[in-house]
Amino acid sequence: MECPFCTASVPEDDLFCEVCGKPVHSAVQPGGAETGCSCGAPPDEIDEDGYCGRCGKLARRPASDHIEMVLSPDFAGVSDRGLLHQRNEDRFAIRQVGAGYVLVVCDGVSSSRQSELASSTAAEHIANTLEASLRRHSASSPERSVRAAILDAQERLSAEETEGDWEGPPSTTVVAALVNGTDAAIGWAGDSRAYWIGEGETRQLTMDHSWVNDVVAAGAMTADEAANAPEAHGITRWLGADAGEYAEPEIIHFSFPGPGCLLLCTDGLWNYAAQPELPGTNAIDMARSLVDFANAQGGHDNITAVVLRVGGQASACEEPVNHAE
Repeated sequence: MECPFCTASVPEDDLFCEVCGKPVHSAVQPGGAETGCSCGAPPDEIDEDGYCGRCGKLARRPASDHIEMVLSPDFAGVSDRGLLHQRNEDRFAIRQVGAGYVLVVCDGVSSSRQSELASSTAAEHIANTLEASLRRHSASSPERSVRAAILDAQERLSAEETEGDWEGPPSTTVVAALVNGTDAAIGWAGDSRAYWIGEGETRQLTMDHSWVNDVVAAGAMTADEAANAPEAHGITRWLGADAGEYAEPEIIHFSFPGPGCLLLCTDGLWNYAAQPELPGTNAIDMARSLVDFANAQGGHDNITAVVLRVGGQASACEEPVNHAE
């Protein structure tokens, strides 16, 4: 089979071109013409997940491969499959209630089965719970609200597992923020991160729950040694039916020191830029720029970036992307 974008030769069963990285089974080919499946099935025989109802092959990439959501010029998010993964296992959810904001980013754990089910369930449930809390004006203790929402999502994932027949239950990392005015309560389990990007500074607010951090903190390895070890990408907390005590989130309070941006992201971004910066004039441009940057560096993982700009000034968030790493 020939890639419709770069004309490289691609094995029939491949989902994307190893030369240009673009999907080779796509319902929209160069020039914008909509097509069906290579077996001859028309577009209306392709289901919502992109599979052909006639031959069963993947005929186009699902909508979840690239997700964008914009609530205002100051609040938006983007999630992308990247170039090398077969599907996007990241999910995010954003909500706004008056001066209150909810941001949730989840990264499905690839070693678990159908992890996108865990990430989508957790992201939506946590966001809905925190939005309801804002609407009831009951978030008197934001930190407690965030912790309760994450643990409630964990209970839901565990309950769904008992009803299913999973081998390696769906699991996910999470980072969530409840923002009210100039204060944020941030909770997380795993290695998805929150950053504050302000005037002249980029500050990582969360500390990864990871094997690397544990062995370095214990003095068993240096940071460089741990980063190059086979277990380097292992996480020590997550949400899922098999998480148990490891689902306990860590919670912090952060007060915005001035104008800037709160960024929540997955490791598909920060693995390329451990200290990211945000170019653009609005939140969606900033999120797109980060995703584009990660794909330009190789796109080895799914990539998600959610941006909330606070303080009414964009200047603090408009530096070039950090290309170190």
